Amino acid sequence: MNRQPRSFDDGFTLIEVLIGTALLGMMMLVLTGSLRIGAESWEAGEERMVKASRLYVVEGFLSRHIGSLLPISGINGRGEMEPALVGTETSLSYIAPLPDQLEGGGLYRFNLSVIGDDNKSLKVLIVPYESNPQGDKAAPEPFDDLAIIDHLKALKLSFFGPLPEAGNTVATAGQAGTWRTQWHEYQLPTLIRVEIEREGEEPWPTLLIAPKAQMLR
Repeated sequence: MNRQPRSFDDGFTLIEVLIGTALLGMMMLVLTGSLRIGAESWEAGEERMVKASRLYVVEGFLSRHIGSLLPISGINGRGEMEPALVGTETSLSYIAPLPDQLEGGGLYRFNLSVIGDDNKSLKVLIVPYESNPQGDKAAPEPFDDLAIIDHLKALKLSFFGPLPEAGNTVATAGQAGTWRTQWHEYQLPTLIRVEIEREGEEPWPTLLIAPKAQMLR
C-alpha cells in the first residue's frame, strides 16, 4: 500500500512548532543582549565625553583667568593694604581683567571658594575692582556669581614661590622657592597648583598655572 506524500496544507507538527519557538526565543535573547550592550556602550561613551568636556572647560577657565591675574595691591575698605592675590587650600582671591565684550571690560576681583556641606560646589564671585574704595561709598555689587564645578569632593590649592625674610614684604632676588598652602604676599607666586576631585570620579589631572606677570620677568 502506497502512502500519500504529506501536503503543505497539513501545517506543522507540535515538535516543529516547539523547535521553531525555541529558536525564535534564542534569537530574541541574543538580539536583546546586543541592544543592551550597545546602549550601555553608548551611554558610557556619552558620559566620558561629558566628563572630558567639563574638565576641558573648567581647566581652561582656571588657566586663562588665574594665569592673567595682575600684581596689583590696593587698599580695602578698612584702609589696609591688600595683596593682589590671597589664597588658601580651598579659596583664591585675585585681580584680573575681563574682555571688553563682558561688562565693558576693566579690572575685577575674582573670588573662588568652596560652597556647601553635602553637595559642595566651586563658585566664582566676580566684583568690580576698586583700588582705593571710599568709606562712605557703597561696595560694588558683583555682576556674576556662578558655580563652575558641582558635586565637588575635594579641592586643594597650593602655591610655589620664595618666602620673604622677616621684616620684608617681598622676597629678595635669587631666593629659593617652596610650596605652601597659604599665600598672602605682595608678590605673585611663581606657580599655582590646583587639584580637583568630583564625587564618583577619578581625581582630575593636576593643573599647574604660571601667572603671566611672572613669566614676563
